[in-house]
Amino acid sequence: MKKIILALLIVTLFVGCNKVKSNQDSNKNEASEKEAVPETVADEIVVPDVPLGFLVTYEGKYATQEKLFEKEEFAQRLKSLDRFNYEALLKNYNTETPVTIVDQVVHMSGCRQHDCPASAYDFFIDLDNDNINIFHFRSNMLRVYQEKGFIELPPAFAKEMEIKKSNAGIGNTETTESKYEL
Repeated sequence: MKKIILALLIVTLFVGCNKVKSNQDSNKNEASEKEAVPETVADEIVVPDVPLGFLVTYEGKYATQEKLFEKEEFAQRLKSLDRFNYEALLKNYNTETPVTIVDQVVHMSGCRQHDCPASAYDFFIDLDNDNINIFHFRSNMLRVYQEKGFIELPPAFAKEMEIKKSNAGIGNTETTESKYEL
């Protein structure tokens, strides 16, 4: 009887050791499979080495939420634009679209809450040429502030601006009513 119990004990230990080894091998295989399959890493944002290059980190975000207008390097550039009223911008830019970037041109727009036709802004920042343009719609008037000349807009942005100009009645002498929308 002792021999039978001893034999069962040895067989149990042998089977148990093999099972533990088998589990360890399977864990090793799973680990090496995980290592073999690259993890999907979120696309890293490459910040261009230009003065306003940091703006690429704002894509999909809202300028006021991210306090963009409080960033010294950006605020100073806006304040230095000839005849641009920076304080009016801060007061009237409270309904906005997220920042978008096409062909290294950053775009964002905002307007006076519940009254876009009275005061609306479209920003275009050309990262390649370090240039800012601001289109300021006021009722059926448009004022363009340029830092270093006009930015050639990517086709999608150009089309959007033509629609906004048309909606605002820019160039229309028959009415003074604006239907500007973000």
